[in-house]
Amino acid sequence: MFKYISHLIDNPDPVIIMPYGGYANDDEIHGQARVLEDEGIEEFSENTVGGRVLRSFKRFETDEYKNAHVRVRWQEGEKELISDTEGYVYLDTSHSLNLKHMKTLWIPVTYELIENEEVKFSITTEIMKPAPTAEYGIISDIDETIIETGLGSFLKWKVLVNTFLKTVDERLPLEGAQELYSLLHGGSTGYKDNPFFYLSNSPWNLYDYLISFLEKFKFPRGTLLLRDIGLENKKKESFLEGNKFVKISHILETYPKLHFILIGDAQDLDPDIYLEIARKYPSQIKAIYIRLIRNKHKMKKVKALIEKNSDIEVLLISDSDEAEVHARMNGWIV
Repeated sequence: MFKYISHLIDNPDPVIIMPYGGYANDDEIHGQARVLEDEGIEEFSENTVGGRVLRSFKRFETDEYKNAHVRVRWQEGEKELISDTEGYVYLDTSHSLNLKHMKTLWIPVTYELIENEEVKFSITTEIMKPAPTAEYGIISDIDETIIETGLGSFLKWKVLVNTFLKTVDERLPLEGAQELYSLLHGGSTGYKDNPFFYLSNSPWNLYDYLISFLEKFKFPRGTLLLRDIGLENKKKESFLEGNKFVKISHILETYPKLHFILIGDAQDLDPDIYLEIARKYPSQIKAIYIRLIRNKHKMKKVKALIEKNSDIEVLLISDSDEAEVHARMNGWIV
């Protein structure tokens, strides 16, 4: 819909590539980007309601380009890709990088838009290779876990207000979340550089917004993984086929020797997903933290689910301090 409205009110914009980061291990590199028109979001002021609405409209009004030729380059590596019907390209390939490092490595990766054998657009991003000294990884939901989005509001009206009318500067993280995540990042010594993977069912259109939020409030740098909302990506019959379960599974399979702490909330399907992940990868899950919500009916269902899976330890937390106490008691943070 946004695409057709846009064509009625303005001319085509320059074609760019929007990179979405990624992650790597000793053998493989995984990244994602999208070929689309540059909507000129920065032209609209955030200081007025009208400007904020237009910026939000532009985020969702994406004119994607299918069948675009994209060359991806990194040190000693290169891959030719073709964008799909939604404009996405996926970098999933082996690499021969010499990755001798003690801290988290951020691998420069360049995406080039090729037309008639000429580079029409180029942009460089960085892909995370976790530190070999990492004690564990952290996979965290964003919505209602780090930032209040309003998923529990009537007809989700608060989601619309927060998404379309509020800037990054007008949003705040949930109390104690940044402090907890910084402690987990440092691990048992405070210097372990444990990797973070931020996960959300928000669309990729909000990538720049959410990255800006995480950076503004000094959350540990990590990989942000969102969801495609294209028409061919219809709601799955089971969460086992859904965005979060698939992405978490891929992360754990990419780092089979690394343990993970999963952090989510009771608003959506995080408890169901995390319990199933713990059952599928029992040796890799150190802890599951689930934030409580006010909805008594949902909490009753979540508690019943946890009791049914009593062999898997899940800590229900009302605030970040409770998770911090638990992590410190287990020696995972200083």
